[in-house]
Parts: sequence; structure tokens; C-alpha cells
Amino acid sequence: MTEKNNKKTIFGWSMYDWAKSAYETTTLGAVMPVYFVSVVVPEEGFLFRGNLYTGAEVWGFAIGSALFIFFLIMPTIGAVADLSGSRMKLFKSFAYGGAIFASTFYFAQSGDVVLTLLIYFLAQFGATGSNVFYDSVLKDITTDDTIDQVSARGYALGYLGGGLQLLLSLVIIQVGPGVLGIDATLASRIAITFAGLWWLIFSIFSFSRMKIEEVKPSRNEKINYLSAGWKTNLTTLRKIRQFPFLLYFLLAYIFYWDGAQTVINMAGPFFSEVLLLDQTSIIVVYLVVQFIAFAGARLAGYLAGRIGQKNTLSFTIFLFFLAGNAAYFLPEGQLIPVIGIGIVVGIGMGGLQSVSRSVYATMLPKGAEGEFMGFFSVISRFSAIWGPIIYSYVSVNTGNPRLSLPGISLFFVIGYLLLRNVDINARISEEEWASI
Repeated sequence: MTEKNNKKTIFGWSMYDWAKSAYETTTLGAVMPVYFVSVVVPEEGFLFRGNLYTGAEVWGFAIGSALFIFFLIMPTIGAVADLSGSRMKLFKSFAYGGAIFASTFYFAQSGDVVLTLLIYFLAQFGATGSNVFYDSVLKDITTDDTIDQVSARGYALGYLGGGLQLLLSLVIIQVGPGVLGIDATLASRIAITFAGLWWLIFSIFSFSRMKIEEVKPSRNEKINYLSAGWKTNLTTLRKIRQFPFLLYFLLAYIFYWDGAQTVINMAGPFFSEVLLLDQTSIIVVYLVVQFIAFAGARLAGYLAGRIGQKNTLSFTIFLFFLAGNAAYFLPEGQLIPVIGIGIVVGIGMGGLQSVSRSVYATMLPKGAEGEFMGFFSVISRFSAIWGPIIYSYVSVNTGNPRLSLPGISLFFVIGYLLLRNVDINARISEEEWASI
């Protein structure tokens, strides 16, 4: 049996967030979207089925489409892991595979739109899959009185690691052209590749510290894990309807996390195409967000114990709502107002992620963690589909991406209203789950 609250295991688990956050911060956040918009996609736009799309529009549609595919796949992966007793093996496979593909962005150059999107899909598939198992073992290694703090610690180390790696990437982009004699485009490719290697190296370190035991279920008959996985997920969906507190929480999460993910995923393209900030300025904004989010995650762990988890979530939802609407009025080419918005987002981001995960994990019955966290990971991806697509759709049809922001803010309003109906302290017992 896995030892609860083992310091070495918790440190190893937390360090995986440190590892993967380099990819999420540098590749998906500060550098890759700007590189994609300004270098990969031609200046005249990307021609698809007779229509020209800007880089930001292509990026938004690509993110939404990929996450929709992951939504269809990931529940089965989580359920299969439970049925086969192979969560940690699959965890490592997805982590290492994603990191390796993330390192191949180096080969994506001007005009390579399809290649870049293919690499993005494969790297993000690894990141998404590894998150299923990263989240699912949280309850294995903690107790109810430590889960909030451990969840917050994982996010805090992620923000810190992602921020540190992004700082090193900024050095490469700034120093490379002058000291190394390389152009800015090559410097960006090296920085993106470095993020993938960081993910790979620290993943190896992380897994070397995690001591999580698994017992393969004893079954005499042969099992088709794929069909069994789908059957398990359909059963899970039917059962969830009998627990209104869990159903309402998931519905609330779908909406407010969609809004938050859209802010995070589309910030880089918005800063580049609409606010006309250069690569260095955008990296500076992301650095501020990362280090503020580190403090925000730690603060959330403290607030959850003082004012309660629901109040903490409501506070962070409000911060995102405020930042998203304020971004509509940001002037072009001015860095300081954008940094101000980034500080608000950073505080909200740390709390929203860590508390949402710990709330959901404490509601779950023992023995179904992989199945449920796989479902949660898919819900996370499902909720992130619509915002980027709506952003790109409004931008395409109005020619003004700023008009996308008020619509996105409605996700936070709906999420907050649904959250008010959630009994945060409710739990599903093993007996209740088994009796259904």
C-alpha cells in the first residue's frame, strides 16, 4: 500500500508540475503562440478551404479541435489504467512521449503550419494524458487534511519551475542574436526546444522520487481493456447523476474553467496581434503571471482553510472575470497596463486550479481515482474547447478580436451561479458507490 503523506513521494509528485509547466508556460503560453503567429503562419494568413485565417484564428481553432479529440479519448485511458493496474506505467509513457515531441518544435519553421500543428497535437496528447495520472494519484498520497496543501504545492512548484525556465528562455532570445550570432527566429526555436528537454529531464527526476504501489486486479478471464474502459465510463456517467453535488460542481467547473483556459491559451496571440507587443514584452508579462501565480497557489491553500473552499473559488473566479473584461480596454503597445492585468490573472490562476482539483478529489470514492480523475481531466479539456473556438469565430466574423472578450466573461458568471448550488463538503462513500 502507498504510504500517505510521505515527504519524498509528495516532493516527487510536485516536481512533475515543475517539469511539465515549462512546456505549458514557454511553448503553449509565451513563446510558441507568438512564434506561430509571427513566423510560422505567412503574413498574408493561412489559406484553408478558400478562406484566409490569421495566425491567432488558426491557433484558436487548432486548440479547440485538439481538445475535442482528447475529450473523446481520455476517459477511456483513465478507466483502462484502473482496470489494468498500470497507472504509473502509463503516466511515464505519456510524460516522456509528450516531452520528446515537445522538443521537436525546433524543426517547425516559416510556412510549416501543418507540421507545427501536428507536433502540437502529439505533444499536447502526452501532456493531457500524463495529467490524467498525475491528478489521479493525488488522493493516494495524501489524506483529507493535507490534500489542499499538497495540491496547492504542486501548482506552486509548477508556476515556479515554469517561470524559471521561461526566464532562461528570455535570456536565450535576448542574448542569442548578439552573443551567439543567431537570428531571433532561431533563438525562439531553441527556447521552445529547451522547454521540451526541461520537461523530459525533470520528469525523470520526478518519477525517481515517487513511490506509489499498484496492485493489478485479479481476474481469471481475458479483458478487452478498450471496451471495458468505455463501459466503465458510461457507467460512471450514469452514477454521477445520482450525486447532485458532484454533478453541479462539474457543470460549474466546465464553465468557469473554460473562461480561465481561454484567457490563458489566447493571451499570447491577443497580445501579439491586437496589442502589438513584441516577443520580449510578452515573455515579461508571462514571467510576472508565473511568479504571482506561485504566490497565488500558496495563498489559495491558506484561504481554503480560513474562509472555505467555495469562497476561495468564488474569489478567484471574480478575479478572472475582472481581468477578462478589463483586457477589452487595454491600449496598443503599452506594457504596464498588461502587466497589471497579468498580476490579477496570476493571483486568480493559482487558486482556481489548485482548489478545484482538491475539491473534486475529496469527493471521490476510494478505488475509482483513476476513472474519476481521468473523467475530470477530460472535463477540463472539454471545458477548454469552446472558449478558443468562440474567440476565433467572433474574430473571423467581426474582424475585431476585442469583441470576443465580453462573451468569454459570461463563462465566469454562469460558473459562479452553478457553484453556489454545490455542497462542497459532500463526499461519496465506498458503500454508496458500490451500491449503485
